[in-house]
Amino acid sequence: MLGQNTLRVKLQEFEPGQYQRLADIYNSLYPGYDRSAAEWRLDDDHLDRSKYHFQRYTATAGASDQILAFGQVSHGLSTFHPKKFWVDMWVDPKYQKQGIGGAIYDKLYGDLTGLGAVTVWGMVREDKHDSERFLSKRGFDQKMTAWESHVDPAQVDLSRFEKYSEKAADNGVTISTLAEEMQKDPEWEKKLYDIVMTVAADMPMPIAFTPLSFEQWQAFEMKSTNLLLEGYMIAKKGPEYVGVSVVWKHEKKPGNLWQGNTGVRRAYRGKGIAIALKARIIEYARKNNYSFIRTFNDSSNAAMLEINTRLGFKREVGWITFEKNIA
Repeated sequence: MLGQNTLRVKLQEFEPGQYQRLADIYNSLYPGYDRSAAEWRLDDDHLDRSKYHFQRYTATAGASDQILAFGQVSHGLSTFHPKKFWVDMWVDPKYQKQGIGGAIYDKLYGDLTGLGAVTVWGMVREDKHDSERFLSKRGFDQKMTAWESHVDPAQVDLSRFEKYSEKAADNGVTISTLAEEMQKDPEWEKKLYDIVMTVAADMPMPIAFTPLSFEQWQAFEMKSTNLLLEGYMIAKKGPEYVGVSVVWKHEKKPGNLWQGNTGVRRAYRGKGIAIALKARIIEYARKNNYSFIRTFNDSSNAAMLEINTRLGFKREVGWITFEKNIA
């Protein structure tokens, strides 16, 4: 994306009929992380546009109508600030280093200026060196890094972790699933929202965590087509939800799972609950013939990184958040 501007780039606002091309370009850039057109559309449809700014553009070149790239500027849901935004750009690998990325960035930066932005973030996988240089050249600095890791559930000796479930039980804590809670607790949804937001608030982020509204969380999680009711583990002490760990199915790769947040209320930490939750996730994956679980953890989250290592997760590539302060 650092080449000379050899193409005359035309930028237009994204239209609903372009989701498949968006999925195709994204999947060509990140094989293994594939997303379907339907998933892109559903996320867009569920976003509360009355609160969160969101604008996506397409890029074409010359006389052709073929879309060569996409770019977007948006608020973060968990990092919401009216003057702080994320930018994303995806250029078809066949058309990189021809000025398309630069043209998209200039458009997005113009939008940011009009929005009165003070800070902008972008995320790059650490092996995408051209993208790193692209952002660095434009005044971005590295802010934080999330490490990706994975495990094959069949390779985990779960007997080594039974003691953590026993320790949790000794402290009056049991593990249930979302499927079970939906059947027996009429307050399950409000209680789940509370524990999810509580856990998320302790996750490392570029700025202080901002909770989603109940309705926005409900739209993104409870209405997700990748929700697995039996793969959503909830730690309980009596009626109180004290911890949570969740995996999501991967639509394009049926044997894979995405690990979401795992966390425990501060008052209940040090009681083996987090490891017991993760072990139940792995047990669920094995029983349902999943062969791959992928997770992401900030490099500063030593406690969770240590838990994952003990469970057999193997570290892979890092994802770097870059930050630019505009004002």
